[in-house]
Amino acid sequence: MDTTSLEDRRLGEEVIRRFKEAQKRVVTQDKRSNTVHASHITGDCMRRTWYDFREKPESLSVESIANFYVGQILHKNASLGKKNEVHYSANIRTMKPIPTKEINDINRFDCVTGTADDLIEFEGNLIIADKKTWSSLKINYRDGGSYEKREKTEPDSNYITQLNIYKLLIYICDGVEAKKGVLLYLDKATSFKDPLPFVFDLKPIDEIRSIVTDKLNLIRQHIEPDRVITKYCNYCPHKKICDPPKELIPRWS
Repeated sequence: MDTTSLEDRRLGEEVIRRFKEAQKRVVTQDKRSNTVHASHITGDCMRRTWYDFREKPESLSVESIANFYVGQILHKNASLGKKNEVHYSANIRTMKPIPTKEINDINRFDCVTGTADDLIEFEGNLIIADKKTWSSLKINYRDGGSYEKREKTEPDSNYITQLNIYKLLIYICDGVEAKKGVLLYLDKATSFKDPLPFVFDLKPIDEIRSIVTDKLNLIRQHIEPDRVITKYCNYCPHKKICDPPKELIPRWS
């Protein structure tokens, strides 16, 4: 039996409300410019990104705010080198840097912006590193909400693409070519106790440029790109308007 007084419950609820407001302020204080950001073109489905630039965005969910909040704290307080949170902006078609303020309705789908997490010098080479949070504990809803332990055995392909795009932006803006990328996974279930790095070779500049240009062409066109069904469909903010066939969405997503 809960013996907490009504006044104490109200006080507790007020503290929770203030904390959630603080989370929301941190997450929404830095508004992203209306440009094609690297994260817009890392996935397989450009239909979602096409909608991002043409449909009214949905409000962030409580879960999204909480996740972004952790990310904001992590990135601002765990610099891995002298260059941290470095912003880049470039015209991919001309292969020239461009100030973000000069990106407009005419050239929007020619340009890409992005903020590299950490740029590290290692044995004379530039390394692009990025910190990603994940959880080794997965809720098993079929078993009454119990937790399953899982292992991370390989990096997410979207994140690999993201670092390759950063390589292209850095090459255009700074004239330096990074050869390696590192994705550092931090497990929220263990309070980041055992960081897990994945080191990989980055793609050649011409290949990255071709991939990025193809995606820019898709989101510049006047009709929606073809739908690409992935495990992320259930989390897409444009799921209602896209209306993907339910039988094609992975059941576990």
